[in-house]
Amino acid sequence: MIFKNNIIKNKKITILGAGISGIGASNLALYKDAKVLISNNKKFKNSLQINKKIDVEYSHTEKCIDSDLVIISPGINPNNNNTVDKLKKSNVPIISEIEFASWFTKSPVVAVTGSNGKSTVVKMLYHIFKDKYKNVFLGGNIGISFSNNVHKELKNKFNKSIHILEVSSFQLENILSFKPYISCILNITEDHIDRHGNFNNYKNQKLKIIKNHNLDSFIVYNQDDKNLNSIFKKKFNSVPFSIKNKNKFYINKDTIYCSKTNKKIIDQNQTALIGKHNLSNILACIEISTLFNIEIKNIVKSIKNFKPLKHRMETVYKKNKFIIINDSKGTNLDSMKSAVNSFSNEIILLIGGYSEDKINQKKILEITKSDNISKIICFGDVGEDVNNLLKVNKKSIYMNDFKKAILKSIEFSSNRKSIIFSPGFKSFDKFKNFEDRGNEFKRIINEYYA
Repeated sequence: MIFKNNIIKNKKITILGAGISGIGASNLALYKDAKVLISNNKKFKNSLQINKKIDVEYSHTEKCIDSDLVIISPGINPNNNNTVDKLKKSNVPIISEIEFASWFTKSPVVAVTGSNGKSTVVKMLYHIFKDKYKNVFLGGNIGISFSNNVHKELKNKFNKSIHILEVSSFQLENILSFKPYISCILNITEDHIDRHGNFNNYKNQKLKIIKNHNLDSFIVYNQDDKNLNSIFKKKFNSVPFSIKNKNKFYINKDTIYCSKTNKKIIDQNQTALIGKHNLSNILACIEISTLFNIEIKNIVKSIKNFKPLKHRMETVYKKNKFIIINDSKGTNLDSMKSAVNSFSNEIILLIGGYSEDKINQKKILEITKSDNISKIICFGDVGEDVNNLLKVNKKSIYMNDFKKAILKSIEFSSNRKSIIFSPGFKSFDKFKNFEDRGNEFKRIINEYYA
C-alpha cells in the first residue's frame, strides 16, 4: 500500500497521458482531494473535459518528478520513455489506471483479458448482468475508463455495484494490489511483441491479472489453450471452459449442454454469434454468470438477444447462403484463423494491413491452406509480401488499393462464395484504427449493393 488506507488527500499525483484513462484518473484523484497534474507530451483535443482545478502541462517537465504518485496511461510504453526512467531513478511510485481505480471501490470486479474475444465477452456479460443488477458498469479497454466508472459510483453513492472490465496487457503492466473477484483469461496467442519484446513477456503481463488471486476470488479460463491449461488446471478456485472437453458444460454439434443433467442450454444457431471462437466466448460468459448465481434461463435469454460487436464477425450483407463479413477488428492471425474456421462453405478471404513485426510465414501458410478458401486477395502494406508467400498455391492476388481489392472480391464471389474481410493485421497503413477501416469496408459494400 503506497498511502495508508489509500488516503490521497493533498498528495501530489501526476497523470502521465491525457487519453480516456488519464482523464478518468485525474477526475477521480481530484474527487478524492489530491493535487492533480496531467502531463501530456503534446496538446490534446479533450482538454475541455478537464476540471479547472487540475493543472495541465503539454510536455513532461520536472513537475512529474516532484510527485507522490504517478499514474501512467496504457498507451505509454514504460520500457521506452525518458520520463519514466527519471521517475524510477527518483523512486516515484508508478501505477496503472486500473490499479488506481481499484483502490476506491469495494464492489466486485469481473476482469476479462485475452488476445482475442475480450470485447465480445465483456459486452455480452454486461448485457447479461444488467438484466439482473441495477448498477453494472462496463469499462477498461473498451472506451470507458475504470476510474470514470468508480468516480460515478462514488458520486452517486451507488450500493451493490458490479464492475465488468476489459483488461489489456498494457493496463496490467503496473498493478500492485488489483484483485478482481473473477479473472477470466480467454486465450493467449502472440501479440504486441513490439511492446513486450517476446511472447513469454507478453504472456507474463497477461497473467498478472491473477497476481493477487486468493481463496476469495475465482479464475475462469479456456482449457483449450495449452498455455492456460498447464498453468491453471491444478490451481484453486479455477473454473475451466472448453469446446472440446466435458466440464460443468459441454458442446455437441454447436449446442451447449449441462453435464449434470444433459439438458440443452443453448444452440449457437439461436444467437447472432458466428464461429467456434464465439461458442467458446458464450461458454465463458455462462461460467462467469453462474458464479454470480444468475439463473441459466436468464443467461440464455440475454445471450439470444445479444447483438455482435461492430467490426467483429459483423454481417454486412446476406442473401440466402451468400454472406459478407466485416471482421476488421481481427488484427492478428489468430483472429483470422477463427474467422476462416467459422465457415465450411467456399469463401473469398481479404488479408492485409500493417505490421511492426516480421510476418509469421508459417502461421499464414497454415491458415490459408484451408480447403474452403477459394481465393485470397491481399492488400495494403503487408499485402505484397503475403501474396509472394501465397502465390505458390495460385489462390492469391495482390491489390494495393483497398477499394479495388474489395470490388475484386465481389467479382470472384459471383454472389455465391461468401466474402470474409478478416485482415489479420493492424489498420495503421491507411486508416486511423480498425473502426475506420471497417466503416470504409461497409461503405464500399453498401454502395455496391444499394
